[in-house]
Amino acid sequence: MIDLNKLSKNARSAAMRGGTSGWGQYGSDTQIRYMEEIKTRKRCRCGCGGRKTHVGMANGVGLMSGCEFSVRRWVKEGE
Repeated sequence: MIDLNKLSKNARSAAMRGGTSGWGQYGSDTQIRYMEEIKTRKRCRCGCGGRKTHVGMANGVGLMSGCEFSVRRWVKEGE
């Protein structure tokens, strides 16, 4: 069982809405999606020319990364 108090605000919200079954072991686009901030020097894949500043996550697993705008779009639309 995971300790919900140690999770970030976004992760805790996703865990409460989607459940904690398999948390951190597997993730897919069908689960509750959320975003976390990261620090990296790599460039975003959306074509904006900026840096990857966020990671798109589901069920505690990182599924994609990019600039804040591209990750927010992925969280909302799933594409």
